[in-house]
Amino acid sequence: MKITDVKVHLVESWRKTRDIGSPWIFVQVYTDEGVVGLGDATNWPGGTIIAQSVEELGKLIIGEDPFHIEYLYHRMYYALEQIGQTGAVIAAVSGIEIALWDIVGKVTGQPIYNLIGGPCRDRIRFYSHASNPEECAALAEKGVTAIKAYFPADPMVKGERIDSPRSVTLREEKLALEHMRRCREAVGDDVDLCTDVGCRYTTSAAIRIGNRLEEIGLLFYEEPVHPENVDALARVTASVNVPVCVGERRYTRFGFRDLIAAQAVDMIMPDVVRTGGIMETKKIAAMAESYYMQVSPHNPNSALSTTASLHVMANIPNALVLEFVDEKWDAPWRDDLLTDPPVVESGYFRLPEKPGLGTELNMEVVEKYRFKG
Repeated sequence: MKITDVKVHLVESWRKTRDIGSPWIFVQVYTDEGVVGLGDATNWPGGTIIAQSVEELGKLIIGEDPFHIEYLYHRMYYALEQIGQTGAVIAAVSGIEIALWDIVGKVTGQPIYNLIGGPCRDRIRFYSHASNPEECAALAEKGVTAIKAYFPADPMVKGERIDSPRSVTLREEKLALEHMRRCREAVGDDVDLCTDVGCRYTTSAAIRIGNRLEEIGLLFYEEPVHPENVDALARVTASVNVPVCVGERRYTRFGFRDLIAAQAVDMIMPDVVRTGGIMETKKIAAMAESYYMQVSPHNPNSALSTTASLHVMANIPNALVLEFVDEKWDAPWRDDLLTDPPVVESGYFRLPEKPGLGTELNMEVVEKYRFKG
């Protein structure tokens, strides 16, 4: 079997980033035996940049055996060493790598999680997003067992043209704490709460907010400061009694190595479409496991990235909970793009059972919502 072609499809999504369209990016890898692998390369913004990267990197694997995934990953990865191996280009590599695993699964008749070591669990827990206590309560009523509650916007903080770390006012601190208290009261003690502050604070402000959040009882405190400075992250982690979680802005095992080795966080959140794909995410999880860290993957994209994440989460021993964008926050055609979208049952995902990823693109829906730029 040989690879004959690589195609990329940009599809309208719900997301707009600074007025830039941010489409879902689906990858198809074709073979001379008629087997087509499906992958996801979505990141935002930058749909056309990633699509062009997929097309360029795809040329490197034409004529190769799709079973040689480790070799093909390294061939693409090291072709990028002069320009850098993160951001848009690693998203492209990820999409192709996932599609290769889909091919292998289809040919062997096995779901991907069986090909990488088999499942450690028979269902995958997830968390959904909420912006207020009422949304938290509604999710809990639906059976969701973990919720990420975002801080409310402070109307006094506006007019900034640059998103740089800033200090926190007493007013903002009280507003955030009261909001999280109300979210906790809305769901009780049986539902896990977490929050994401999106790297908005200075180190001292992140510590100050984090310590106030201890009484809420958080599953994790996401991205209190930017992840580039491992020492700053370690300082926050050592100074607060809520688990710190970071990883959506890190790429490949090399991007996670120092973070994990320094024990600068309590858990990590790699994104299967940003790390380099399925095997690279498994390798990152294995590094974290050796430091007794759990994995809660970043996953705000399409139903296909969710499906790919489910295969990884099924396999890794230290899986905790998977991010999942509830339908209220997403485009209504998200699941229609797949023949077999992920299935939710009582706050958990059912494992895919069909070979490969266990789904295909619905090309009629792709054409209906194809991204126009």
